[in-house]
Amino acid sequence: MAKRSTRFAATGLALGAALSLLGTAGAAEAAPSGTSGYAATVQAHSNLRDAPRTNSRIWGTTTKVTEAGVACYTRGQRVTAGGYTTDVWYFGTVIDYDIGHIYSNVWMWGGNVNVGADPAPGIPGC
Repeated sequence: MAKRSTRFAATGLALGAALSLLGTAGAAEAAPSGTSGYAATVQAHSNLRDAPRTNSRIWGTTTKVTEAGVACYTRGQRVTAGGYTTDVWYFGTVIDYDIGHIYSNVWMWGGNVNVGADPAPGIPGC
């Protein structure tokens, strides 16, 4: 009986370890900071565009505050919204978990990206 309990305990530990590894591997693959240099968030209802100007194509619109991986920034169209004005646009990847979509290689207006300053320290120019 002792051998049987030990065998079941070992099997349970191995299964638990395997499930733990699978759970962390899935989370690591979804992290935008793994694909871009700087982790940030983007405000809800932000348009994600194919160029750093408001008349460029919209690839998507965030449904809530969303994770982003920012690769670089550029100076584009100057935009004023919500009392904030900037011509800084960030380029990178946005993951919208609500709709299950990853937007790669998109431009985000600096006023919608929560990085603290435009341009944010440490983010290189494109």
